[in-house]
Amino acid sequence: MKIAFIIPSLANQGPVIVVKDLINELIKKVDHIDVYYFDENPELKLACTTTRISFREKIKFDDYDIIHTHMLRPDLYIWYHSKSVNRAKCVSTLHQDIFQNLKSSYNFLIAAIFEKIWIESLKSKQAIVTLTHTMRNQYAKKIKVSKLHTIYNGRPFFQFDELKEIDEMDKKEIIKLKKKYKIIGISALLTKRKGIAQIIMALPYLNDFALIVIGNGKEKDNLVKLAANLKISHKILFLGYRLEAIRYFKFFDFYAMSSYSEGFPLSLLEAGNASLPTLCSNIPIFKELFSKNEVSFFELDDVKSLVNSIINLEKNSEMFSQNIYKKVNKLYSVNNMSENYLLLYEKMLK
Repeated sequence: MKIAFIIPSLANQGPVIVVKDLINELIKKVDHIDVYYFDENPELKLACTTTRISFREKIKFDDYDIIHTHMLRPDLYIWYHSKSVNRAKCVSTLHQDIFQNLKSSYNFLIAAIFEKIWIESLKSKQAIVTLTHTMRNQYAKKIKVSKLHTIYNGRPFFQFDELKEIDEMDKKEIIKLKKKYKIIGISALLTKRKGIAQIIMALPYLNDFALIVIGNGKEKDNLVKLAANLKISHKILFLGYRLEAIRYFKFFDFYAMSSYSEGFPLSLLEAGNASLPTLCSNIPIFKELFSKNEVSFFELDDVKSLVNSIINLEKNSEMFSQNIYKKVNKLYSVNNMSENYLLLYEKMLK
């Protein structure tokens, strides 16, 4: 079996990380893999040949059995060149709630327009993968149900001693904070959709807790101002973007997923792999992936609920730590993910 993956770039971002993990497993099981991408920002190295292309440039589509696209431009690319694809079977993975993600990044009008365009482009594919059943049910209203398949993301298991040490200056700042407080950690692109302001608003009621935020984004300035207005800047460390943010997880006592919407958060799997007691917003996707004995849920935009949820995490930290680790290692491994994709590819070729 020969597979081509088409992605927007080689940036260190969720969908590309998923492709990297998938390739690392599939390359042992298939004949050949190539990756094509559009933007020149090669942060990640992949275990196969990678080629930069332009949108109008045709690759040799029918040299491949499977063409697997991720994100908008690659989906539009296959749609644009659909008349040149004869033998290869095309599959796309939807990594997010399209409308909510675009609305958060742009506005309602842009989200509404581009969701329609994106979904129209998906109709040229033989299969569309959703990351959860919640997402599948949502798109079943807009895409032919027989084309929809659910495959959970997975991440490689790791040991902290296998990872590189963090920057020494970061380490000093973190240790200084840990001497006074228990640390809640977050690693995310800083957008309103991630709901991090909720955690900051709860901190004044949590005397023993501080927050470390890894990541950049257009919401960062607002979060910094909010912390200053609440007079809790001394309890929050904004580290900015860090490559391999997972290296910092060993300094956290707890992890927070405060999102208003999500596709399938890789950092949540990494927190589970690190045995971190984790706080989650009470949204359908998180409730599908984990039970109330595996993560501590809170109601969106309810500070009291969030505070109580963190107290619950602290009180039952050993239970949450063990249960989330077991769940992630059992269901959300990179091996499970790759096996499920391979089964889908084989089914498409039959």
